[in-house]
Amino acid sequence: MSDSEEESVNARNYEEIAKEIARCKRNPETSGMFVSGWDDADQDVDIVKNPKDNPVDHVLWAAENGELDALKEIVKTSPGLVHVSDSDGYTPLHRAAYGNHLACVAYLLSAGAKVAARTELGWTPLHSACNWNNYLTAARLLAAGADPAAVSDGEQTPLHLASALSHSKSTLIILLLREDIVNIAQRKNKSKETPEQLAHGHGIYGPLFEMALPAVNHIKSLSFTCNPFVR
Repeated sequence: MSDSEEESVNARNYEEIAKEIARCKRNPETSGMFVSGWDDADQDVDIVKNPKDNPVDHVLWAAENGELDALKEIVKTSPGLVHVSDSDGYTPLHRAAYGNHLACVAYLLSAGAKVAARTELGWTPLHSACNWNNYLTAARLLAAGADPAAVSDGEQTPLHLASALSHSKSTLIILLLREDIVNIAQRKNKSKETPEQLAHGHGIYGPLFEMALPAVNHIKSLSFTCNPFVR
């Protein structure tokens, strides 16, 4: 077999494997095998070449890129677009959250965007914010009622995602200041790891979890008012 023939066979094999993986991800019976305790949901966000060609792609693009004026114009014309999602379940609020576009997040919430919206992998906008240490966006979502105990298909809470980062001090503090975080800090994901274990294994902020001890948490139960969005 020549080199060109071998390259052709390999290309076809890779294409067939990719198609099979995509098929299994869509099948509820097999999709779980692709979602570990590390479900990297944000890496699969749809990329559209010409997002302004239709309103759905346009509103998602505007939210993801922090184009507040464009976002307002689109939603003003068609208010229902705040609830649309791409093929992976990402809403404009998800996209604004992982892009850390606080003004867009605030506007979408004011326009009725659902703070508990879920992607295909079960991520909420708070998951997206915490996965990138977007602590101001996380604080805004929490102030709007986002659930820090929400679990993805990989049984990851937003705290798991923040704990797995080596640079997430600000987001961890925002989450650990909450009085309802004690049980969440001990919850295990599908890999049987707690947020505290992840923090100790992936960075220097494991000691912050002393804030989640029951006695300490009771003493500081009102401290969440340090969230600038809850005053």
